[in-house]
Amino acid sequence: MGIPKCRNPPDTLGRMRVSTIVLLCLALFAAAAQQKARKPADVQILETKAVREAAKISVDGKVRVTGEKPLHGLVIVFDFRSPEKEVVTSQKAIIDEDTLAAGREGVFHSEMADSARAVRYTVRAFDMHEKELRVANPGPYPVE
Repeated sequence: MGIPKCRNPPDTLGRMRVSTIVLLCLALFAAAAQQKARKPADVQILETKAVREAAKISVDGKVRVTGEKPLHGLVIVFDFRSPEKEVVTSQKAIIDEDTLAAGREGVFHSEMADSARAVRYTVRAFDMHEKELRVANPGPYPVE
């Protein structure tokens, strides 16, 4: 007696190949669509520096409007983070309340009470209508 043979063995290897090819194609199309959907930044952080001095943290820097459309005001938000990368506090700085054309630069200066756990910060930006803007070079930056 030998091993019984099936008349029509299932073609699982062929099905696995077809499934793998289909999944690979879907992954490639999804990656291409995601890259195509990425829009350019509205604001670029040109310079920024935070310094801890005399029980306060001072943040200075420079931004440029890089979007295609003018911005209706510009507000920068600094998210100060702990060593565990959790936000411990946020600080807001109004750069300009007027309409800003593409290519225009603005400076910011902000002071806040020292937060001992704040070791790094990231930057977010909003227009005056509280619409979040895309930021190039958002950080994280060190608090010196």
